Amino acid sequence: MKPYVICHMLGSVDGRIKQNIWGFKDHHKYFEEPASKIKADAWLVGRKTMQEFCSKKKYKLEKPKEKIAKEDFIAPKVAKQFAVVIDPSGKCFWDTNMVSTEQVIEVLSADVSSSYLAHLRSKNVSYIFAGKKELDLALALKKLNKHFGIKRVRIDGGGHVNGSFLKAGLIDEFSLVLAPLADGTIGAPTVFEAEEGYGKRKATHFTLKSVKRIYKNFLWLRYITVKDKKIKR
Repeated sequence: MKPYVICHMLGSVDGRIKQNIWGFKDHHKYFEEPASKIKADAWLVGRKTMQEFCSKKKYKLEKPKEKIAKEDFIAPKVAKQFAVVIDPSGKCFWDTNMVSTEQVIEVLSADVSSSYLAHLRSKNVSYIFAGKKELDLALALKKLNKHFGIKRVRIDGGGHVNGSFLKAGLIDEFSLVLAPLADGTIGAPTVFEAEEGYGKRKATHFTLKSVKRIYKNFLWLRYITVKDKKIKR
């Protein structure tokens, strides 16, 4: 069973993701306060985003005495919610298995070393495998449900992770906090970054679920993904 997936983002009117030039004194609240109102069992981010939360220490990986099999490792549950990171190559390091009040789950490819797996096990960090080199995101979601009972996942970006889930057709709902500004920076990260060029992929369509004015000049837009091709757009 696949969890229900909500992608939640803060974006400018030209689709860019937050940059320093936006000039917000407390940009976190514009993202986090609406996010806290979205019911979810876990939040999910990419490796670059998660590195804001994981260890800042420089861990030296040591080869384990015994080879560790490339099998899912499920640590005892110690929290009600989870923090999931898409980390195919195993670049996040941990001092504990928690991010604030959420328990960490790593999503890995089979390319990771036994030394890295030993590090995760030493911190009691759960991990699941979802592909040999390229990740199978649908498989990852099914495992999150099967092993951890996760029924609703909130994706918090960035653009490449959002784009990967969008391209795979795995997003059920899109939540956008629209900031009242235009970034205008050529090449700046955008809300969804699926691939270069157009190729054979078709644009994803949504239907409007709700719209709310917040923080005076912001809009909180929520959309449901159109998956039935017969539905008129």
